[in-house]
Amino acid sequence: MKAVRILNILIVLPFLICCTTENGQSQAKENYASDKPVKISVSKEIPKNVNDEQEFRKLLENLKGNLKNKNLNKVVSLLNFPFYTSHKEVANGVGIPIDPIGAAEFNNYKTTIFNADVLRILPQCKEDNLSEIDNKTDEIYYQSLRKLTDSGSKMYEVYMQYPEANTQAESYFSFIFGKVNGKFKMLSTYGKWPVK
Repeated sequence: MKAVRILNILIVLPFLICCTTENGQSQAKENYASDKPVKISVSKEIPKNVNDEQEFRKLLENLKGNLKNKNLNKVVSLLNFPFYTSHKEVANGVGIPIDPIGAAEFNNYKTTIFNADVLRILPQCKEDNLSEIDNKTDEIYYQSLRKLTDSGSKMYEVYMQYPEANTQAESYFSFIFGKVNGKFKMLSTYGKWPVK
């Protein structure tokens, strides 16, 4: 046991000698030769190592938390305006986004967009409810929304299908997300029942 203690002292002692107070003071003088305050610039840009998917997931978690707490007044900052609340039906599927609302109109429609089903179901969103929208999609709806987004950025969709209460019918809703002016936002929604 004594041999181990002596060996530890012999190994640690040289490191302690190198780190004396005098050595630390001279190092501090070298690093802080000036008494002037150092200005640190804080960038408001998103760090380069944060990608579109990470930004989208952060927005989605924020949205889910606000919906779980029924705080719709905080949700408004997550939307891009005009916010599209439906799509035009066309013979081969989903057409262009329609029925936009502005920020001033949000209070009139917030409980219709974020109805009881959305408040109950969207906070439970799982991986299989998420999808990245293909940049080369031929669907007019997504192509139209892509024109609103930053060049080269990705778009995502949350699509949730669920049984309607007291019926055999199914219902659904979807929210589309994209980056506008460097920030991920909710661009549009559509569902079985119209908002407007």
